[in-house]
Amino acid sequence: MKKGKNEHLNSAQQKLISKMTKRFMGSEVKLRLLQNSGIMINGLEFTFMGESVGAGSSKGFAVSLTCDEIDKNRLRFSTITMTAGSGAKNKSMTKKLERIKKSDGKYAYQAKFPGVYIPEAESLNGKDKLEQLLAGSRNQFVFKLTPYYEGEQEAEVMITLYPYESVLTGAATLYKKVTSNVNYYADSLKR
Repeated sequence: MKKGKNEHLNSAQQKLISKMTKRFMGSEVKLRLLQNSGIMINGLEFTFMGESVGAGSSKGFAVSLTCDEIDKNRLRFSTITMTAGSGAKNKSMTKKLERIKKSDGKYAYQAKFPGVYIPEAESLNGKDKLEQLLAGSRNQFVFKLTPYYEGEQEAEVMITLYPYESVLTGAATLYKKVTSNVNYYADSLKR
């Protein structure tokens, strides 16, 4: 009997958490970038992921990369490939990352994905949680790009993912290191 009671309590807790999350997030379109432990390495493909944590939107989003090395033209990118989760019908597209001059005189690489559907955040609950995570979430976006870096020191790159519907309050930011040392991981094992 207690087992059923605990399951009911867990279900009630999950509903409460879901309700509180929606209340906290509101009905705003909001994105999040997921942490990974990798480093960008010159000439090697780098993958990062984002996901919807708010309301859905059909207006799309943009990806931006900024850092001092981009300003100095020592870090370059050519294209970015985005694959959307099943909530966006598994769209996959490659866009040119354009080097644009910002209003402050600095530079950024930017790719725009207008019209890509951002699904409403999904709640992972119960026994389906592991299966959903392993299968890939329907509200996730996977990005792949290759850095071309000529600097001698490691640099930090700011990656920003922002939805057009709520550019300021729905944006997500992630900082990643970039290196020109293609033997970075082998060298780190020697230390």
